[in-house]
Amino acid sequence: MQQQLSWQFHKISFLLEKTADEALKRQLGIGFAQYKVLEAVNHNTLARQNTVAEMLDQTEASISRQVRILEKKGLINITDVMGNRRAKELSLTTVGDEMVRNAGETIEVAQAKFFTNVSRNDQQRLLIMFENMLNSAKEN
Repeated sequence: MQQQLSWQFHKISFLLEKTADEALKRQLGIGFAQYKVLEAVNHNTLARQNTVAEMLDQTEASISRQVRILEKKGLINITDVMGNRRAKELSLTTVGDEMVRNAGETIEVAQAKFFTNVSRNDQQRLLIMFENMLNSAKEN
């Protein structure tokens, strides 16, 4: 049972991410990986790159690549941390802030088809179950 459940989670996760990535690229010119970084910075103003990497369970190198792309697009500011040239603080530009809002709406519309046959109550229960699963996984 767990193997089938894991496989279904993998498939739905892959399709949700692929749908989001395609919609974001088509409509806003950013990918889902870049959106995740923008969203992490949006929730943690002046977050450091290593903090964003931890939040997204990714390497600092992969976050660094996305941050450079986002900076070139004018969506994110990178500032050195005083006394530590290697540490970088990240913040959204005004355009980046607007991009996060637009991207969230774009993803919601693009992924709506996945939830057409799932009631609001079931969606809420799924959210709670996933949060519980993530918390359990982090504890172990």
